[in-house]
Amino acid sequence: MAIAPWMKRNSLEIQFWGYEIGNIIASLTGAGGIRAFAESLADAYRAGGASPVAVALWLAREHPEAFATLGVMGIVVVAFPLGSAVERRFGPRAADAVNALAVPLALALLAFALVREANLFTVAACAFVVGSCLLRGAGHFPLLLKLGGLALTVGGLALAGAGVMVLAVELFGAGGTGILLSAATFLSGVFVAGAGLLTYQGGCRAVEAAQAGGEGRGGEGGASFGVGDLRSLLSVQGAIARSMARTLDPAIEWTIRAIVHPGLFWISEGTKHAQPFRTSMLARLPWRVITGTLALSTGTAAGVSFAVANLLWAVGDMAIGALDSDTAVETAAPRSEPSPAEPGV
Repeated sequence: MAIAPWMKRNSLEIQFWGYEIGNIIASLTGAGGIRAFAESLADAYRAGGASPVAVALWLAREHPEAFATLGVMGIVVVAFPLGSAVERRFGPRAADAVNALAVPLALALLAFALVREANLFTVAACAFVVGSCLLRGAGHFPLLLKLGGLALTVGGLALAGAGVMVLAVELFGAGGTGILLSAATFLSGVFVAGAGLLTYQGGCRAVEAAQAGGEGRGGEGGASFGVGDLRSLLSVQGAIARSMARTLDPAIEWTIRAIVHPGLFWISEGTKHAQPFRTSMLARLPWRVITGTLALSTGTAAGVSFAVANLLWAVGDMAIGALDSDTAVETAAPRSEPSPAEPGV
């Protein structure tokens, strides 16, 4: 039992190592596994020589999954730790600037993967990283919790599509195991998408709490470093927040009531209504275990890679669930900041 308080205290770090490294491995799955990814890099080096630009352009043209995977690695390995280091040295204002710069890079990477029709595992990983970039600023800007939840939903839908795709391309091999893994991946994606909507719902509550407290934003001293308009743009009283409240909030609340909550029949009603982050964890964790086990049993390079990704995502799920302990629920209402949000899938 002592692990739950420890996981809650270190939730953001655990989420980073779980979700983000899992996203890298999932993107590697789309590239065919670690060996296929390494072979793509070797081919690019032979074609482009010593020029990094030529290598990158060749990869973007010939192996979009490998190019996108490198982009995911760059954002995860460079941007996120850099933001943490900058915050320790210069404070949250500077960290906001780093996180803000990472968002358009992640969006561009997702757009590239979609335009080049990359493998849907890679598309899902890119969408999850977009969600990560948005959610990292949610402690200062509650509105980002809603936007990040939408990105996680897109990633979940892409993962569900990947479950259908694997049957056609036999990424994990043929036979009965491949069919079961396809079904499990599809269902995993569906429930991850539902969990993204629950994250959005958590954002609704955080925004409402900040508005009730009379604040224009969810934190103190979080205005971006050198970007004067970021505070007003992401204000809980701003135009974006009002527009989302009028249009998206009712539709998503209805979807959660009519589809997401009834579909989570193994979770108690009290948990569903009072603990959205714990519900989000319980919605995904069983499918991580099932999908990861089936992926590992295929014995293929892509299957082993996907199994590792699911294991790491499961670690992140447990860190999220720890945030919705009884203490967190009791103290959530008077706070102007939301509980730390999940930075990944």
